[in-house]
Amino acid sequence: MDDNGFRVLIAGGGVAAIEATLTLQELVPGLVRVELLAPEPYTWYRPAAVAVPLALGEVRRFELAELAAAAGATFVPGALAAVDTYRRIAHTSAGAEIDYDALLIACGATPTPAIVGAITFRGPADTDAISAVLAEVEAGEVRRIAFAAPWGAAWLLPIYELVLMTSAWAAARAIDLELSLVTPEHAPLELFGSVASQTVSALLDERGINVYAGAYAVEVRDGGLIVLGSDPVPADRVVAVPRLEGPAIAGIPQTIDGFIAVDAHGRVPEVEAVFAAGDVTSFPVKQGGLAAQQADAAAEAIAAMAGADIVPEPFRPVLRGLLLTGGHPQYLRHVIADDEDSVASETPLWWPPAKVVGRRLAPFLAATAGLDMPKAEPPGDAVSVDVELTPELVERLTARQPKRFDRGDISVTVGEVMTDEPLLVAPEDTLGEVAERMRVLGGGCALVVGYGRLIGILTDVDVIASVAARAHPSEARVRQWMTAEPVAIDAAAGVDEAAALMSRYGIHRLAVVDGKHPVGVIGRRSLAEALPVELPGVGLGF
Repeated sequence: MDDNGFRVLIAGGGVAAIEATLTLQELVPGLVRVELLAPEPYTWYRPAAVAVPLALGEVRRFELAELAAAAGATFVPGALAAVDTYRRIAHTSAGAEIDYDALLIACGATPTPAIVGAITFRGPADTDAISAVLAEVEAGEVRRIAFAAPWGAAWLLPIYELVLMTSAWAAARAIDLELSLVTPEHAPLELFGSVASQTVSALLDERGINVYAGAYAVEVRDGGLIVLGSDPVPADRVVAVPRLEGPAIAGIPQTIDGFIAVDAHGRVPEVEAVFAAGDVTSFPVKQGGLAAQQADAAAEAIAAMAGADIVPEPFRPVLRGLLLTGGHPQYLRHVIADDEDSVASETPLWWPPAKVVGRRLAPFLAATAGLDMPKAEPPGDAVSVDVELTPELVERLTARQPKRFDRGDISVTVGEVMTDEPLLVAPEDTLGEVAERMRVLGGGCALVVGYGRLIGILTDVDVIASVAARAHPSEARVRQWMTAEPVAIDAAAGVDEAAALMSRYGIHRLAVVDGKHPVGVIGRRSLAEALPVELPGVGLGF
């Protein structure tokens, strides 16, 4: 630490980044020097974007330099490109180097189209596209719209808002419009629990919206939406929410989708003084309120590092949502660890009743925008919740595997064709020594093991990336360059399932596990030799 205080670099300009900045300045005022690094000079209040095309809301834009100054931080333009965790130096896309004592990565995720041929609604940038579809409806050119959530989408609430508000918009104009909702969930908004799901299901039924649950949308073709294993859903236009991918950050362990694994305090395992919060983390539910909760946990841990006399609280996610319907909004709340604790109401269930819930962010943005926050106590049926989420339950609720194609009788298992003597390495091993072992043994990859389980995979591509970044082989550690939480398959699974995973993620090798213990590796060549039929799955987006 230098004489100017404990240096905290926060990469990002969204919900998690600003909430963390506010939390740090409240917990350790005058003890930290916070720099906010973001590629754009402004940030959007994005949740209201779904209402813009229907003239039911607006998207507010805030200047980041002004927000940073009001929060007691300094704004630095640029994107986080690489991190030298050994020297604690962050490298920006503009070539700048920023020293830090603690780094919080909160740069969000990038929405990517997931359904070929659909209009992908990513936020404010796509409101014009939705407006164009509504103009086609008014002109009589479109009479059927399908709203789809693909497998792998991280936050599904916007697709429900779009279909419900479009329904209200059409009814107000006496337009006969056939609307459909396609979702991989077993029931509408099941993540919010049974009560909220039943309320939303009833609302969809009341509006006459066709619901296709447990359906995996693939692409738009021949006047309809192609769904795996089912008949096409008739549609003149298809609107979909995207999948999310994390940005590539050299020197930071990330999953194959670019996300960063963290512990309950936001720390990146095995990497000193680096934290992450929000959509860039591997937490499977991506939502502004949860991002703010993660930011609070990470900021408290950083404040303790800076000398604050506090005991940091872990991330205890509580899922809250405000569903815009075109009529009265529905407030939804689910403590994910208890399915019985599920509520849907037309009155606020938390306070203040903002679309994005942040302990400090909501009142801060309201004050910045010149809005008055409610001063009264919350309604009598408002609920204060603080319940820890179990990882097992959130995995069950969010992990959705698409239905398989009918490929005939494929009974060969992965365990029968895998390489059963994989190279196992530790996260603290240096790249130089692991690269030498990979050269001697061949195979092109090493499985990273920690605490007796698979925590990562290091491939020859990762080693090349480290060389391109000029990482020193005797200093750089496996943990910095491995793919964290790698895609893995059980040894008892069929080779057809392995082929589907390779196709979905565009990879050539899969780690094979027995439970969480690594037992082998299966590559594309051995897989091709084991398959009795040619698989049609490539490029279908599953």
